[in-house]
Amino acid sequence: MLVETVKVLVTLLIFIRASIEDLKTREIDDRIWLFMIALAIPLNVIQYIQEPFNLTFALIQFVLIFILANVMYYLLNFGGADCKALISLSIMFPIYPEIFEFTVKGFIFALSVLTDSVIFAPLISLYFFVRNALKGDFAKTMFIGYKVKIDEIPKFHNLLEWVENGKVVRSLRGIEFDSKVVEELKSLGVKEVWVTPALPFLVFMTFGFIVAVTLGDLIFLILNRIT
Repeated sequence: MLVETVKVLVTLLIFIRASIEDLKTREIDDRIWLFMIALAIPLNVIQYIQEPFNLTFALIQFVLIFILANVMYYLLNFGGADCKALISLSIMFPIYPEIFEFTVKGFIFALSVLTDSVIFAPLISLYFFVRNALKGDFAKTMFIGYKVKIDEIPKFHNLLEWVENGKVVRSLRGIEFDSKVVEELKSLGVKEVWVTPALPFLVFMTFGFIVAVTLGDLIFLILNRIT
């Protein structure tokens, strides 16, 4: 139990650090994941000595996650850092960590983190809705972005409105912008513009990790509730 707790806390700190770095620069030093793997090896050895786990399953789950991560990277444009984080998780946690008795465990911990992240990601829409509703900014884009002054567009954001055929159009699909796009909006008197942040998936993986460790695999949890 103590070793698993240490592994969870160490991993959480690494994920938080990586998420902050990703938010600031959209780049993560590979040494972060190498450091995590370097810590995982001795911690796994200690865990195995204290309470032996199935090494065959540990190897199989690692291979499956490694293949899945590469498929998502090469075929689904999944971020490189996200893939490395997923693979590092499969090494750090060869079996599902048991920190809380009420946790509903999935088959493979790294996979549970991934699925929980995907389920959690849409909740950001609720945040945007509440934020915009409180400010009185109602539009179809209020679930995916917010309004900013046209001269203060934050870094790593995409525009949700631009000029087409002399008119301002608004879309739920953001576009990258440059000075030309901004000047076209200004020429039509636009002072505020809807933007959407290009949030890195690693941020959601961090929340997915917390959920997987505490509540467990949300898919298994839902299935348990309805059966």
